[in-house]
Amino acid sequence: MRSLVRVLIAAGLAVVVAASAAAQTSQGHYQEFGDATGFLNILPPGSDGVLNGPEAAAAQAGTYPPHVKDQLGMYGDLVYHAPGLTDAQLLDFYKDASFGVREDDIDRVYSPTTDVTVVRDLSFGVPHIFGTTRYATMFAEGYTGAEDRLFLMDVLRHLGRARLSEFLGASPANEAMDQSQLAIAPYLESDLTAQLDTIRNSGPEGQAGYDDLLAYRDGVNQYINEALADPTKLPAEYPALQQTPAQWKPEDTVAIASLVGGIFGKGGGGELSNLCGLKAMTAALGGDTATARAIFDDMHFANDIEAPTTSPNSAPYMTNLGPVDPASHPDVDCASLHPVNSSAASLQDLLDAISGVAPPLAVPHAMSNALLVAGEHTKNGRPIAVFGPQTGYFMPQLLVEKDVHGPNIDARGVAFAGTDLYVELGRGRNYAWSATSAGADNVDQWVLQLCEPGGGPPTVDSLGYVHNGVCKTIEAYRHVQVAKPSAGGIPGGPDIVLSWPVQRTSDYGPIVARGTLTDGTPIAIATLRSTYQNELGSARGFRRINDPTFMTNGYDTFRQAMGQGVDYTFNWFYVDAKDIGYQHSCKCPQRAQGVDPYLPTWGTGEWDWQGFIPFAAQPFAQNPPAGYLTSWNNKQAPQFTANDRQFSYGPIFRNLMLTKRIEAAIGAGDIDRADLVDAMEDAGTVDLRGQEDLALLFQVMGATAPAGADPRAQEMHDRLATWLITATHRRDFDHDGQYDDPQSPAIIDAWWPRLAHAMFDARSANAIDNLGLTLDDPDRRLHIGSSFDDAFYGQVQKDLRRVLALPQQDSWSRAYCGGGVLADCRTALWDALSQAADLQAEFGSPNVADWKRAIADEDVRQSAVGVTTVPAIPWINRPTFQQVVQIAKGACGAMPRSTCRLPAVSRGAVLDIKDRTPDDKDRLLWKWGRGAATTKADFGDPTTTTGYELCLYDGANLISHTTVPAGGMCNAASPRPCWGATKTGFKYGDKDLTPSGVQKLILKGSVAGQASIVLKGRGALLDIPALPILSLPVRAQIVNENDVCWEARFGTPSRNQTDAFKARSD
Repeated sequence: MRSLVRVLIAAGLAVVVAASAAAQTSQGHYQEFGDATGFLNILPPGSDGVLNGPEAAAAQAGTYPPHVKDQLGMYGDLVYHAPGLTDAQLLDFYKDASFGVREDDIDRVYSPTTDVTVVRDLSFGVPHIFGTTRYATMFAEGYTGAEDRLFLMDVLRHLGRARLSEFLGASPANEAMDQSQLAIAPYLESDLTAQLDTIRNSGPEGQAGYDDLLAYRDGVNQYINEALADPTKLPAEYPALQQTPAQWKPEDTVAIASLVGGIFGKGGGGELSNLCGLKAMTAALGGDTATARAIFDDMHFANDIEAPTTSPNSAPYMTNLGPVDPASHPDVDCASLHPVNSSAASLQDLLDAISGVAPPLAVPHAMSNALLVAGEHTKNGRPIAVFGPQTGYFMPQLLVEKDVHGPNIDARGVAFAGTDLYVELGRGRNYAWSATSAGADNVDQWVLQLCEPGGGPPTVDSLGYVHNGVCKTIEAYRHVQVAKPSAGGIPGGPDIVLSWPVQRTSDYGPIVARGTLTDGTPIAIATLRSTYQNELGSARGFRRINDPTFMTNGYDTFRQAMGQGVDYTFNWFYVDAKDIGYQHSCKCPQRAQGVDPYLPTWGTGEWDWQGFIPFAAQPFAQNPPAGYLTSWNNKQAPQFTANDRQFSYGPIFRNLMLTKRIEAAIGAGDIDRADLVDAMEDAGTVDLRGQEDLALLFQVMGATAPAGADPRAQEMHDRLATWLITATHRRDFDHDGQYDDPQSPAIIDAWWPRLAHAMFDARSANAIDNLGLTLDDPDRRLHIGSSFDDAFYGQVQKDLRRVLALPQQDSWSRAYCGGGVLADCRTALWDALSQAADLQAEFGSPNVADWKRAIADEDVRQSAVGVTTVPAIPWINRPTFQQVVQIAKGACGAMPRSTCRLPAVSRGAVLDIKDRTPDDKDRLLWKWGRGAATTKADFGDPTTTTGYELCLYDGANLISHTTVPAGGMCNAASPRPCWGATKTGFKYGDKDLTPSGVQKLILKGSVAGQASIVLKGRGALLDIPALPILSLPVRAQIVNENDVCWEARFGTPSRNQTDAFKARSD
């Protein structure tokens, strides 16, 4: 797609002058809809991803429309300011992510259809959608998505169908992307429609989601129709490509979902690579299969007890399959294999193609990261989260941001363009959520025994396979697309017809290769993902988490939304004013007894999946004992077995770069938001090999090079030793145009592959090459940011500890470096460092001082999906979209406040709690009567901005909190404002009891002894404390978002039992 830029320039851009939109006056609903506030985010390069002809031409000359790259500098410059950041500086690097728009920040106001208003903010151009009907709200979601990402959406819907070449033109890159997607999701149009029908017919929730998608479609098409009639709204790429945007279909969203889920939401599918690698290792060991398997298990880290995990709670998966039954795994002849659709030149290329290791887009294969700290370690007692997805870097960004409010939806955040009818990562009224890729094992490769459907002996070309004794037909067809000779077309040039074979089965998904067993039996290899033909199944989770009427019970309803509502394999994270939490989602197959999940299995019926693991078996954590959560695509939980191609869940993983900085920060005292941002950004420039491996390497090597080493090896060693002292950063912190220590990154980059081979090849039967293991994550050098994920970092560390006789758990079957002999390992490491001195060839100088890793070698580049490019930024290992969250207002602190207004007389307040079965019979009553002087102004304005929260403490500890949000509409059957003003105060009423079970709240201001507050709640949504309350007095405080507080204390209850508490105030 990058070549498209040059083509568009050559084609020329029509000059159309766009009318500037004048600022209009409108109600921006700033911090309404129960907004708890305290939310920041950033999404580079900017919101505006649709440039018309004149705008695109101006951008090529360096003059960009306001919101094309206005977040890029904020995002990139943080690397020069962290660590050392203060809370006051956060808005220099993140934007306010409150609901609504400040009145002085309104840019333009418009209604793409009746019953909805869109307000664009002046600061960043984010669309804020305010709808009064569900249809209109979803319509505006589609309309604004197309406003910001139309051409990108068109690219993605073509790529999702493996038809990018017919849209952008035939090129090796476009054809490769098409073939990659065809391997992941070889869908016919009828398949996409069938998936829509499945959702629509799955019950009321599915029908509602389908209706939302139709409304979204209508909104996209409204913008397309306007763009076809108004050149100022048409992306410049269309005339340059001689294309026009076709009408949007619901199937387009399914196609894009298959693309996104097939990249980020899967794990495994490399069983054939493992088998063929094991065969090569066995041959190298003279036929010793047991030793080859022991080495494989060492390298694999299936369930290493030392692996850092996100959840501390054990979640066994694939640990109960019993002894392997040899009959479940056929003996494939690897040399006989040939792909159904690939031009692989070597066996490893073939295995990589079959495993689908190359994603269709230039994105990291895993997305990350998340840092969450519990309130017990923060300065104001409220949890903090800094988290976001790492989805690569594009212009425009694959993600699109919006703020949306309508019936049953209050959310702000991002979603993948073309699937953005719901916020997929973002915030709700008083909570936020995010995700990292989990890579659980939801993809398997199956060996099919071929047969002839019409009878006769099978061959490797047969179009039938045996399943439960029946010869079933393999569906075979050609995926044909007619592509222009080049983007934009060559006048008079012939069309290029691309035709690739597709073969599919009804039981095991697409066939990726054919060959034979070692006895000559014809076979085919199929790859089945658990979400294949079910790309929309995860939409229900996003619909739920956007819905304030669903998200009524904090972390518990978050778990239900994402753990039960999303089928793709992701780690989900949650934060509100009280809790931090984690939930894994995955439609994870339960394998049959006797199956080895790391090898290809017979696809003949008897070894098929036995359903999927239940929700209760998914990893999760809430407020863990450590006081924090981290994730950077690491292992989910103890005993949650790694997928078949995950060889990195050993004693170190990149989340340790986060964990160590969080532990240091909270060890020094309570933290604020800037401290956690510091931890994230500081970790984002660290070389994991330096942090976790380098000290052990030096322990083995000693301080002095041996005789015979390259004369420069000593200086290389000494520079790395100095780099280790300064925390092994790859950054230009002083902003002088080069890395602070440019030589050390160059040295370790050259040394690392050499030292890995030197340590392992001789004793591992060349496992690195035979198993196709990745030694260093390549994404940094590919300019897509994400680094130090899923590579050979833990193996080096674990083996060095063994050589040094340091403590270990889950010890390996053998020592590798030098056969475990310290002196021999030392020699191997120095020899490898000497070999790395060939950096002279790369840098053109024999002097180590001249070997400098340049910033441009690994800077982050926003890949252009179209004509417009934006500048690169320095390398950073950080989420693409990132939120900083600490609920700021209307939240109970971890401890009671010390300055609250009390009743003017004793026994002037009442607290009455009833805990009944079932929970819908629970009751809560708090009366603060005969209170201290209070004016109506003290109550703020709960009709618009001032929310309330009742906080109960058993002495010093928070035991219950009940929220009453500001503004909003209540009583869904007959909607009306939740709040109303009275002569002396305000009154709240909600028959629906959302979000926290409060039925009414009456605020009455008056002189001392006459002011009063009454809160009454009932039902299952109440946060009833555990009864009886053992630590007295109970302190009940109601706090508003202006930090005004009213309190009563209850030390002598008349009733304090397992089902009830009742007391008058002291």
